[in-house]
Amino acid sequence: MSEDKIEYLKKFSVGIVGSRLLLEILWRCGVGCIRYISDFVTTFDVAYDCSLSPLEANCYDIVHPRSDESCIISYLFPESKSELRKLLKGVDLVIAHKHMASVAEVAEELGTPFMPDIVTVFLPDGVRFKEVDYPKFERDPVSYTLICGLQAMEVMRIFAGLKPLIAPEAVVVDLKEGVKKVCLRTLV
Repeated sequence: MSEDKIEYLKKFSVGIVGSRLLLEILWRCGVGCIRYISDFVTTFDVAYDCSLSPLEANCYDIVHPRSDESCIISYLFPESKSELRKLLKGVDLVIAHKHMASVAEVAEELGTPFMPDIVTVFLPDGVRFKEVDYPKFERDPVSYTLICGLQAMEVMRIFAGLKPLIAPEAVVVDLKEGVKKVCLRTLV
């Protein structure tokens, strides 16, 4: 990717639900604004979001270099879909590793591309997340790290104006079978 395209990443925003590793990769790549939504608050969230009190954090200690190039805003996963819609409104891409069905539905309502916890993108006018037979696979730390890295690469491709892997085509990382390209079976 050329230097000007890397610089251009500052103009984009991403909503991430439930993947701190992907948040960190995209933060280190220089994505402009990351809205991180999680089931709990950690000291990492507190270190990067001045609206959080250090007393709200769980006992989870990570130290990272700060960057003035990116903005990270942390939220707890909301109880209502309307609140989730407010949190994700205006982002360029939504990625979810938790609460995928409800997050996919909100992304579709907002007209925002959606990436679940595999490597593929559901476009607002394409195959819908709820219309595919979602693959089941085992996760371990290595396969999860690979998925996050491959997803970050797809995000860079999208923001650089290159064609991403679009559903029903996908790449999955399975503990037993490794990295493989699949075609998600549609239910309709």
